[in-house]
Amino acid sequence: MYYPAKQSVLLFLFCLILLCPQNLFAGDEWRPVTPIELQAKTPQVEPDADAEAIFWEVRVDDTSADLVMNHYIRVKVFTERGREKYSKIDIPFQKGIKIKNIMARVIKPDGSMVELAKADIFEREIVKADKIKVKAKSFAVPNIESGVILEYRYQEIHQSSWANNMRMFFQHDIPIQNITYYFRPSNNGRSLTFNMKENFVKDKDGYYKASLTNVPAIKEESQMPPEDEVRAWSLIYYWNQKDDNMDIWATIGGVIVQVWDVKDTLKPAKDIKAAAQQIIAGATAPDEQLAKLFDFCKTKVKNITYDTQLTEEQKDEIKPNKSASNTYKKLQGTDEDINELFAALAASLGYETRLAFGGDRSKKFFNPTQTHASFVHFSAVGVKANNEWKYFDPGNPFVPYGMLAWQEEDTSVLLLGYKDFMTAKTPYSKVDNSLAKRTGRFKLLEDGTLEGKVKIEYTGQLAYTYKMDNYKESAAKREEMLKDSVKSRISTAEISEISVENAADSEKPFVYQYTVKIPNYAQKTGKRLFLQPGFFEYGVSPMFSTATRQYPIFFHFPWSENDDIEIQLPKDFSLDNAESPEKLADPSRISLLDISIGIDKTKNVLKYNRYFYFGNNGKTLFGKEVYQPLKGLFDAFHKADTHTITLKQAGN
Repeated sequence: MYYPAKQSVLLFLFCLILLCPQNLFAGDEWRPVTPIELQAKTPQVEPDADAEAIFWEVRVDDTSADLVMNHYIRVKVFTERGREKYSKIDIPFQKGIKIKNIMARVIKPDGSMVELAKADIFEREIVKADKIKVKAKSFAVPNIESGVILEYRYQEIHQSSWANNMRMFFQHDIPIQNITYYFRPSNNGRSLTFNMKENFVKDKDGYYKASLTNVPAIKEESQMPPEDEVRAWSLIYYWNQKDDNMDIWATIGGVIVQVWDVKDTLKPAKDIKAAAQQIIAGATAPDEQLAKLFDFCKTKVKNITYDTQLTEEQKDEIKPNKSASNTYKKLQGTDEDINELFAALAASLGYETRLAFGGDRSKKFFNPTQTHASFVHFSAVGVKANNEWKYFDPGNPFVPYGMLAWQEEDTSVLLLGYKDFMTAKTPYSKVDNSLAKRTGRFKLLEDGTLEGKVKIEYTGQLAYTYKMDNYKESAAKREEMLKDSVKSRISTAEISEISVENAADSEKPFVYQYTVKIPNYAQKTGKRLFLQPGFFEYGVSPMFSTATRQYPIFFHFPWSENDDIEIQLPKDFSLDNAESPEKLADPSRISLLDISIGIDKTKNVLKYNRYFYFGNNGKTLFGKEVYQPLKGLFDAFHKADTHTITLKQAGN
């Protein structure tokens, strides 16, 4: 969840989150290249690397009106894949940043050089989504081939001093022999380090220097945590308080209380109290009352943040609401306004109500001991009912009552009142909260063609994910996305009569319905057909394919699947071998797979039922030390899911 209006104020007050581009370098002159570098045939850090950074240097000067960053990178290319990767360089930037003095050259093993011509540098737009626009200075690398050294330098100028909350990334998508940051602060600079040791040392020129050597590349792995959880990086910030022992969360909380007008929200006016009584009329139980407030805020107040009929410019022109009362009178507001109205209504009924600020698990796992404002954002409204904290997000139209978006669940939060704060943890969804209910009614032809109708209903976090992906898209685009999804696992599938339902309804399941025809779905050999009855797992690759693991294993949320499949068998064909796979369950009861296969002999219809869940008891994060047993479990799931049965034709 992101609230641009008030979050931008906090960005100003705390100078929050400046992200360094990931292509980095510096210096006034090219440095000498050594014979060892020129003649190197193999990488030093990772034996199978296609390219390796010999050095990666960033110099950051925050002592003038503008923040100046000088970047210098030297890369050795070893393979054809490395040549392809570095044949073009993009240096991304956003509004308020200038990229200047780009230089690049290629050095061949014999020492000959080819330099980049200024005329070959161009600017292009690489990202445009809502208000986010990212451009890049781009250039094709001249005469690049296996065995060469590529080096490039550029200057990055931020048009104000924003070094506070700068992220210095010491790990990238290429192995690095040596990476160094130099930082000259304008004030009392401090750092927080992650997945590396604190190693900033002040040099004689007033720069703080930190280096790492032999740094492996960040590599994408299936079900890995967000990169900030696994990569080596430092957060640089300024802290001007004289007392080092001062509670930073108390300080930050005090600012948030002012910016969010928490007191105004949690001590609502008389009109809000009267409105709450009217909304809950007839309801006495806390859950019933809160459900009515939630439904009112979600369905009766127009949510302009998620309004697909308005452009971002039109949204900006709408006069902002000043209070919960203002939102109630207008029955219109941003997602932030709607959540504040819900908080005000709940507080007016006497419920202890607080605003919850927590981490976003899609970006980083929040730990309150990591005291920095950039690690928290507004997550939900916390309401204490029946002596238990419950969390609500009516401002998000795709999150049902009693749940939060997956990235807001199972994370530490700061519960802010207008006088104090407390720490707590949001609950996690249970496996049956997020269900994929999948139904197939098929007919199998004698030549192995499978045809029929499919219906898939997603609830909970699964529905939330699909709705977030689909709500902005046209009907044609939604159909195209479904077709691409099916064809990614069954390339010969012919899909028609597509229906996508409830893409913008938070309480109803997200539903796909379609008709499908798949030639050669079952393999025919003589008078036998070999059939995989588990249609929804057909063509799905194993979850984990590598023998070893570099990072922990992270599943976003617990979920379950329930498959109900019927297949009308071709005339004169009967089961030759149709044993059901063995039921699979791990000893800790985190997961289960139960498949049953039967036959209705009177109709010659094969019946296939499958029930699966994973993440029971909220267990979704696993250390890499348990990778082998976890991989073994999912390999067993995959084997059972792709189980094949044999049909034989009469007279054989």
